[in-house]
Amino acid sequence: MRTYGQTSDGTWVTLTQTPITGAINPVYFTVTDANGNVFNIVSTVYNALTTFTSGSATVNSGDVLQNNVITNTFGTTLLNIWEDVTQGITLSIAPTASNIYQQASGTYNFYANWDLSAGQVEIVDSGYIWLATLTQTLRLNTNESPFYSNYGIPAQQSVRTQIAPDLALNTIQNQFAPYFASLAVTKQQNATNPTYNVSAVFLNGTVIQTTVAT
Repeated sequence: MRTYGQTSDGTWVTLTQTPITGAINPVYFTVTDANGNVFNIVSTVYNALTTFTSGSATVNSGDVLQNNVITNTFGTTLLNIWEDVTQGITLSIAPTASNIYQQASGTYNFYANWDLSAGQVEIVDSGYIWLATLTQTLRLNTNESPFYSNYGIPAQQSVRTQIAPDLALNTIQNQFAPYFASLAVTKQQNATNPTYNVSAVFLNGTVIQTTVAT
């Protein structure tokens, strides 16, 4: 769960980030991409027992760390990444077992809290979050994300075939429509690069119209 804010120049910033481990830690996921490939993902949350260094980064005692491991059906590790989510950085070297401890299952973890600065406004309506996710999805190529294989536009295929991704655009609109009172996503005609017009009405009645260039 995250809350976001926006600076006076329109830049989005993360204000708070509060993931919940849930009933188990680690959490296990299985993802199947559009080509039928199956990936297994294990996400484990830890705390730093002491202050230590990882490459050029310094991890402080008490920082929350997360380890994500992605493997294929043959058990081959495709990705093994450590992040200090308290500081929002990726570690270049995995921490040693003596420097960390695994959090108990079901623990609520407050990754980070930042006070609002001058010129920032706290965004509390979820419509802004879904609109940001929609924007990122329109800029995402199909299968670019190992976690969300059903998100994105088949941009490379469209370039090869010279066929506009109208079906994918309609699918994306249907994916996000339940989160809005009204949502329309259309391609902008005669644009140099793929560009989409988004007209959204939030559940609270807020009306947003924006253009997404890819």
